[in-house]
Amino acid sequence: MSLVRAYRAGGVLALVFGVAASLVSGAHVPDVERGRALYENHCVVCHTPKVHSRPNRIPLNVSELRQIVTNWAKQENLRWSEEDIADVVWYLNETKYRY
Repeated sequence: MSLVRAYRAGGVLALVFGVAASLVSGAHVPDVERGRALYENHCVVCHTPKVHSRPNRIPLNVSELRQIVTNWAKQENLRWSEEDIADVVWYLNETKYRY
């Protein structure tokens, strides 16, 4: 298994366990449609579809994707909650990355 594939497999497991833990604990379950709305209202102004396929900025797993979304939300002063970030990460993973 390649290193990239191993990272991606780890990301899938982290995502599955995270959602399962959320369901058991009653915590927030990511909402892909809300994530889409947040992304379209705050991110597509600067991001073209090409941004998600650039070789030098593609996150290797869900954890890296979450860190990128978190950093940009802070940099842009979006004041997103953890749930907002989770929704955007879920949306991006479901539509662009598929870890």
